[in-house]
Amino acid sequence: MRTDALPLRLLLAIACVLLPASVDAQEAEPSSIRVPLHGVVYDALTGTVVPGAAVYLNGEGYGVLSDSTGVFRFADVFPGPQLIAAVQFGYEETAAPVEVPEEGAFIEIELTPQPILLDGVTAVVDNISTMERRMRSRRRSAASQTRAFNQERLLRSASSNALEFLRMETRYFPVPCPSGIGIFGTGNSTRNLGWHGISRLTGAMSTNCIIRRGRTISPKVYIDEVPAIGGLDELESYPTAQIYTLEVFSQGAEIRAYTYGFMQRMAERPMALIPINLWP
Repeated sequence: MRTDALPLRLLLAIACVLLPASVDAQEAEPSSIRVPLHGVVYDALTGTVVPGAAVYLNGEGYGVLSDSTGVFRFADVFPGPQLIAAVQFGYEETAAPVEVPEEGAFIEIELTPQPILLDGVTAVVDNISTMERRMRSRRRSAASQTRAFNQERLLRSASSNALEFLRMETRYFPVPCPSGIGIFGTGNSTRNLGWHGISRLTGAMSTNCIIRRGRTISPKVYIDEVPAIGGLDELESYPTAQIYTLEVFSQGAEIRAYTYGFMQRMAERPMALIPINLWP
């Protein structure tokens, strides 16, 4: 492990030392300088590097993935206080404030393995791969156009939440739902509730719709395989950095989002996916 960088758990104490400044400095205009921030992600117990970890800055609204050597790089970060977080399957998510100097910084992030009952990291990787294969297979089996956005695309986006990501990164622009659509709109029945009944209510409470094939519709939205009654509105409450995969089916008729928390559970025990229920 490098000796010229400090573990993330110590950065808070260092930040407290660096924060005091003169009155003149405090009154100065905020700096427009952007500086590099890079570092490496380690396993806190073994000292080995952790590749594929999602590292993101809450203040910047975007993130990066650590490479095969555990190294991550932000090319242009505002100097000053930042909140940096890291997440990887099989490890506890960690977050801590850091003070980024004007010359940039190198930091080390140590992730603590979660006490899950698996045969080591290999089982975690295998189970995540199993779920990704199932997602790809389901997308390939769909009879209509399908788009999927992976964690790297989502992390690098400047969008603050999943709904904004759809607006900025795709051609599915949210528009206000007209009367009769969205809020208990057409096609949303409360009869014969149960899983399929709840699925039909997906988007029933949404105020956001999209234009699809010249018609305004409230898409079916699923978050972690659970029907979202609030439809597109619910996507607004999920920061982009918390979404592992976003799938869009049949020109926006159905949207499925999967969080890191869901994929972490799948790392322990993969599950079968719900079939796609596309509109005509």
